[in-house]
Amino acid sequence: MSREKTFFILIISGTVFVIIGTLSIYDSNIPRAASLDGSVKTNATDILTPIMNPGSKANIAINGSRFDFAVYGTDKELILSVKNMTYFNYDLVANKSGEFRFEIKNIGTSSLNIIGSAETKASSVALGAAMMLIITGIIVAGLGIKSKIR
Repeated sequence: MSREKTFFILIISGTVFVIIGTLSIYDSNIPRAASLDGSVKTNATDILTPIMNPGSKANIAINGSRFDFAVYGTDKELILSVKNMTYFNYDLVANKSGEFRFEIKNIGTSSLNIIGSAETKASSVALGAAMMLIITGIIVAGLGIKSKIR
């Protein structure tokens, strides 16, 4: 393959990596609705951790067996705690940005049903993956420039 062809392929590939990584970082900071639907078996605990912006909403309804339910804020402060319930519905509007924590512990003799949704952003792992795309793009583009200089 000629140097000129290699140069263009590497420059275009590197640019595409950088663009995709940049768009991914932008997109990962936009809250998206995520389903909280599921079930919790007897004597099990389910922990849900949506990463929310101020004004983001979460709604959760739990029914079935007996359970304990707690909501913790971004600073690990207890917002709400209910014990020994068979049905509970809760709406949360985030007052600040960060990770909230919903803990559901089934203390009954049958499974619990969870229905709800929460607006959540991507985790820090997604940010790391996007940064790796950008860095890879820069390296590939650099290799393209190096192939042209030779």
